[in-house]
Amino acid sequence: MAELIRDPRVMKKAQYEVREIFNKTGIVSENYINELEYLKLVVKETLRLHPPTPLRECGQASEVEGIIYQPKVR
Repeated sequence: MAELIRDPRVMKKAQYEVREIFNKTGIVSENYINELEYLKLVVKETLRLHPPTPLRECGQASEVEGIIYQPKVR
């Protein structure tokens, strides 16, 4: 939401697309999610700019599917 607020042009374009798609039927349904191409691009760009990251790192070695992960030494 913060990225959309920073760029009103992008927000208006995304709002227009959502209104266009859902006004066809008058029903908001997940069946039409795939038609929201611009909104999908906005979400992908936001995730590129602000990737989700873990809140903390593991402090001990762990093994997942035979691969051993060592904690980073600082």
